[in-house]
Amino acid sequence: MCRLDSKAIPRLFVSPYSKLGSVLQRAFYGSSGKVTLFEQRNFAGRRLDLSSDCQKLSDKNFPDRCNSVQVESGAWVGYEHENFRGRQYLWDMSDRGEYNCYDRWCAQVDRVSSVRSLKQDTSPPKAQLFERAGFSGKKTELHDDIPNLMSRYSLNRAASIRILGGAWVVYQEPNYRGPHYVLEKRDYNNYSDWGAQGSTVGSIRRIRFS
Repeated sequence: MCRLDSKAIPRLFVSPYSKLGSVLQRAFYGSSGKVTLFEQRNFAGRRLDLSSDCQKLSDKNFPDRCNSVQVESGAWVGYEHENFRGRQYLWDMSDRGEYNCYDRWCAQVDRVSSVRSLKQDTSPPKAQLFERAGFSGKKTELHDDIPNLMSRYSLNRAASIRILGGAWVVYQEPNYRGPHYVLEKRDYNNYSDWGAQGSTVGSIRRIRFS
């Protein structure tokens, strides 16, 4: 199975340009984490360590072939094409953050050309799925993982989505299979806003940052 799981922050009068300010910012807001990409399966071959976004893996002298991934911390999205375009692949801390082959992240090919980190939202997880675009029609509110939306809610389509807490990933097929799309805290007025070509949804789950 292709699986990948407020309190107010006190105001700190510390210059963001100081070393202390940088440390405190990381402590309160979180850092981007760390991920390692490997050219071959089972964490072999050439490797690339990333701790920030990379629009072009080719700039790091890393091939666009990626067959395994280890997430040390945080959550990341790989893209088929440069500049964060094309099919998305989520790598988070589910299953200890270890992906020993590309089919573990629901890919059909081993091509990854850009990578970005996800920012963690610590508010309680909450997602609202709407039957039609523009947040109209039947509304379904979720707070936890749903492996099969049809069997639980008689739902297999969502044309707009509001993410009100946490970060989520929606899959076209049940049981966290098939093409998937990362949804961060914001409004998605139409399925094209999250990169899909249609409104089909089969399952949805929360993204695990730890």
